[in-house]
Amino acid sequence: MNWYFIETERFEEEKVKQILIDSGFDAFIPKEEMYFKKGDFTTMTQRLLFPGTVMICDPESPPQFTQKLNEWLALKKPGSEAIQLETDTYYSLSYKEKACLSQLLDNLKILRFSTGVIRQRELHVLKGPLQGHEKEIQKIKRHQRLATLPVQLCGQTIALIVGLEVIEKIG
Repeated sequence: MNWYFIETERFEEEKVKQILIDSGFDAFIPKEEMYFKKGDFTTMTQRLLFPGTVMICDPESPPQFTQKLNEWLALKKPGSEAIQLETDTYYSLSYKEKACLSQLLDNLKILRFSTGVIRQRELHVLKGPLQGHEKEIQKIKRHQRLATLPVQLCGQTIALIVGLEVIEKIG
């Protein structure tokens, strides 16, 4: 199965995902958990991992998928106008890129919050999808509970800002 990035108008992602699902496509929107703080109030929330995109899981090769989706778009289903039409091909993740992203996302396609400790200036992730990625993390913002993890997507390195709470710092 290939994962294809479908660009949409911003803030139309959920609507587009539902239209695609109703039309028989296996569509999903990757999300991530984040803390949201306003004044003294802090809560866990979810936000879009890739704003302005919906992903489709499909067995077709890129040229066949492009033809299939463009033929569907030509039907002018209500709401499909929010999808950006690609004349050449829609970008699909390579096997390695898909494996990396799949490992970070859970079965609901959510990148969950990770928890870790710092010992002798070295991060140890105790829980969450960042386990095993400690050496790859470029930056940690402890007070904002964020970490920067570079990943290969779409043929380029993208810095994902992910949730990481450092519960203890020793040494």
